[in-house]
Amino acid sequence: MLKNARKQKILDLVTQKGYVTLELLAQALDTSESTVRRDLTELDASQQLKRVHGGAESLFNLRYEEGVAEKSVKNVQAKQMIAQRAVSHLDNDDVIFMDAGTTVAMMTDYLAEADNLTVVTNSVHTASNLIDKKIKTIIIGGAVKPTTEAVTGNFAVQQLVTFNFNKAFIGANGVSRDGGITTADEEEAMIKRLVLQQAKEKYILADSSKLGQIYFAKIAEFDDKINMITEEIHDIHSNT
Repeated sequence: MLKNARKQKILDLVTQKGYVTLELLAQALDTSESTVRRDLTELDASQQLKRVHGGAESLFNLRYEEGVAEKSVKNVQAKQMIAQRAVSHLDNDDVIFMDAGTTVAMMTDYLAEADNLTVVTNSVHTASNLIDKKIKTIIIGGAVKPTTEAVTGNFAVQQLVTFNFNKAFIGANGVSRDGGITTADEEEAMIKRLVLQQAKEKYILADSSKLGQIYFAKIAEFDDKINMITEEIHDIHSNT
């Protein structure tokens, strides 16, 4: 198959499916994965698709979301910086909410038992790490979403409405002044919205790759009550 025809076939598959693995593309095109990688690199450079770990996704897929394993190895240095900056906002005896975002999860690396925190979370992964650090942990019950290991659903909502938080730390897939703060899944967005309503101080954690992106489900609009923490030198306040 000629190169141009191969690229068009890749674009057709990605458009149809939203996300396609490298292995599937190689099989469909009857070519090597190294050849597909080169094609994906060129298509990404020309902004015809987005190359991601293990494959490619459509630029127009508002609902595709990578799993925890894929997300946790991306932009690690930026996420660590953001996590450290988020922890710097904590006070002793705080009751906080940490959602299932991978950047939020990295906050556990910088938390200490001596801070006497109480952490409520809907993340199976984060809850396990907090328990290992002997930090008081409450995990919300409900249905677990396999890709993000986030607990969602009506049961989770029913529990959350009974809680209030000093501070909430929420991850997002997209942050845009036009589109607001967004994520790929409407059930996770519902949890995030509710938590922000229940929190006195609200923090969105997002590395710079999320800026300007828009996904399917809106978490919140930009407003002056929500603080954005990125790896930039200064936090981005929504009213600036």
